[in-house]
Amino acid sequence: MDKEYNFQILLPNGTSVRLKLRIPEVKMPLRDFIKRVEEEYIHTLKQSGSLERKHEINWKGGGFLLVDADDMEIQNVVNFMNFNPQECHILRLQDGLRESATTFENMWDLTPDTDILKELPHEYTFLTALADMIDNSLQAICSNERRDIKYISVDVDEDMISIFDTGPGMDGSDENSIVKWGKVGASLHRFNKEQAIGGKPPYLKPFFGLFGYGGPIASMKLGRRALVSSKTKDSNKVYTLNLDRDALLSGSNWKTGGNMRDPEEDEISRTPHGSFTKVEISEPKLKLDTSQLQCKLKDIYFPYIQYDEDIKSGKTIMPVKFEVNGVDLAEIQGGEIAITNLHSCNGPDFVFQLQFSCKQDNMSKCKSFDLKTYAKANARLKCVYFPIVKGKENIDRILEGLESEKCGTSENFETFSRVSIRRLGRLLPDARWGLLPFMDLKKKRGDMAQLLKRCCMRVKCFIETDGGFNPTSSKTDLAHHSPLTTALRNFSDEPLENENDIKVQIYKEGKLLNPSQLKKDYEDWIVQMHSQYDDDDEADCGEAQPVFVVSPENKKELRISSEVARVHKSVTRNGRTWKCGQRIKLLKGACAGVQKNNVYATIEYFLLEGLQGESGGEAEILCRPSSLSDEKGCILSVNEGDTNLDMGESLSVPFSVVDAGKCIAVERTEWENHIERRRQKSPSSIELLDAEQCQELEVDGLFQKGTTAGVLKYNEGIVGFIDSRGTVRFENKKEYIEDSRVKFRTISTLSNLFFMGVGDARKWEHLAKVVKFEVRALEENSKNVVSAETASMFAQNSLNMFRKINPENRSEFGGFIVGSLPSKEYQAYVFFFVRNNAMASSKS
Repeated sequence: MDKEYNFQILLPNGTSVRLKLRIPEVKMPLRDFIKRVEEEYIHTLKQSGSLERKHEINWKGGGFLLVDADDMEIQNVVNFMNFNPQECHILRLQDGLRESATTFENMWDLTPDTDILKELPHEYTFLTALADMIDNSLQAICSNERRDIKYISVDVDEDMISIFDTGPGMDGSDENSIVKWGKVGASLHRFNKEQAIGGKPPYLKPFFGLFGYGGPIASMKLGRRALVSSKTKDSNKVYTLNLDRDALLSGSNWKTGGNMRDPEEDEISRTPHGSFTKVEISEPKLKLDTSQLQCKLKDIYFPYIQYDEDIKSGKTIMPVKFEVNGVDLAEIQGGEIAITNLHSCNGPDFVFQLQFSCKQDNMSKCKSFDLKTYAKANARLKCVYFPIVKGKENIDRILEGLESEKCGTSENFETFSRVSIRRLGRLLPDARWGLLPFMDLKKKRGDMAQLLKRCCMRVKCFIETDGGFNPTSSKTDLAHHSPLTTALRNFSDEPLENENDIKVQIYKEGKLLNPSQLKKDYEDWIVQMHSQYDDDDEADCGEAQPVFVVSPENKKELRISSEVARVHKSVTRNGRTWKCGQRIKLLKGACAGVQKNNVYATIEYFLLEGLQGESGGEAEILCRPSSLSDEKGCILSVNEGDTNLDMGESLSVPFSVVDAGKCIAVERTEWENHIERRRQKSPSSIELLDAEQCQELEVDGLFQKGTTAGVLKYNEGIVGFIDSRGTVRFENKKEYIEDSRVKFRTISTLSNLFFMGVGDARKWEHLAKVVKFEVRALEENSKNVVSAETASMFAQNSLNMFRKINPENRSEFGGFIVGSLPSKEYQAYVFFFVRNNAMASSKS
């Protein structure tokens, strides 16, 4: 049976042809072999016309020589026993007339699979593309033998981006061809996903490749041209592949150039075991800040650079030596991970594992249309506590540190990402989730509710997943519509109906837990962390000794959980002193109770949990909103040694609102403007007083005995008193009303409210006195000058009251109205106004 042999012939003029020979003989004369190469070359020229004729080849001349990949010369006879019919062998044809070319056209065929082209990501950032290139290197070196060094080097400057790794390398053989690096869809890692499922966290099995286009697509995103050089241990030559962005994007020809060359001294020195891959990208599309790049890459690949998972040895493990511009990333101090670790507490983390499995009867629902979705997946969740120290949230310190290193985000304490996710040890930078349902205790009720609501915001969960979870095509987040992603994102202490297709098992320290046990353990852990590490004590409470409140019964209202609390009148924080009586503005959303609008308030006291110097103390600001009178605010009382702090209707807000910039001191002008706006919106009223209330207000001596007294309230304050005889006493007439028109509108409103719904004729005498009170007040403030506009307004108000009275009482009411007016002209005006507009129409 004839055998078929495949050859890639590199020609002297810098071109190449593919030659297939199907022959029965074991040997062939060299001149016959050269003749077959010539025929294939001419056929290729005529068929495609894609080869540029750099110079002619003298096919009739002598001196031809074939050289294989190991620089072995073939003369006179080609012995096919030296070639494997299952592989494609690269041979160089030398004519002895000129030096061999450095690059050979169409040496590699990169034509992609049609289906793969449909999967290309729509959006692809520069950093994402660079990470994809590094993924290829990391995947390669992790398949090294144990004794081989694992080394990745990234060098970036204005003209070139270079990525070097000491992986197994590539050559020209079919199973290890360099073509697989540059051919979309040819990656073998996308078929090895099952090897990345299970194992031990943090699941450092870098089978990242799922889509098969990391190399070519990433390199085209980074720059205009790429040169890939690679060598295996068994190869004496370095195989190269050239990528040109413009040529590949045109889609007309996916064949590209390449070469075989000797390794350079620098390449040999960097890889003692003899294999490597180097990608050099010229004309970068973006300039990178080296220090920021070092920090970002350390964040993305942190567990591969250093981690402390080996509890037995207690040593920091460094799986891969990773350098950027000659700097070992294990040595740099910056980056979000380093800053975050710096500000976490040193206490125990809350760690547990989740095992996800698709139920057998729902396997078809768990299949993805574009990727093979496996029935199992694993995740390790590690919750870390970031305490409040010296009155400042450590999460705020993290954000400040990121900002100082120019790695800041638009996040603040409230919007800070509480979940970070790694897949197979690689950070998914866009997976910045909020609190998972089991972490969110804002709806918690009970004795510890207030503490848990505050402290749950000091927790961040670091999730490590294995290869059972699918990423997005850009590998920046978990696949959004995957049922496993949905189950993880919605994980709580209660099963959700829409996750019934996925079974979730919880393991903590090797023991199987149910959701309620996990919930209890998590809440107990938060309380423990708060008690041991939170330090909300003020920097300086002054020389005045605090008042101690022991075992208060109203812990819930005070928002404390300790048995002892201290009440201070001033607190100094970060060089600024806050005092009782100080006016403040709480910005919308600052805390519970301040959700819809800004709240203006007056500081009454500062409440701190625990004794001086104890960890875990929480600081609260007790403040009275401007809408409350003094008597409705906090009352601190001491009776026979027992101290009681009654909150009244005041607010208790955490002092952290100050550190978050959501509590602002208010100047006098702004406060007065706010009060004036409130006055303009506030309702007025007249309230009847009994004898006891008259004594309390010390007005019982102002009115004659036997009369009914009322209190006149305007803008939530007492401005005067009246009695049933119409006697009026103002608290401060000058400040109360500035002009007659404002006066009139105010009194009319009061009368209108007082008359509403009245139908009892026995009350008319008292009501008439109120109307008389209106007019007297009007005259007193307008110096007996009543304008037509004022009279018209009064008449309109009288008409409004008239319409609300039962028909049988209207005549009596009209008489009281007219009889109460001060002048005949005024009486006549109102009488005719009311008669013409109401009495006539009602035919009374």
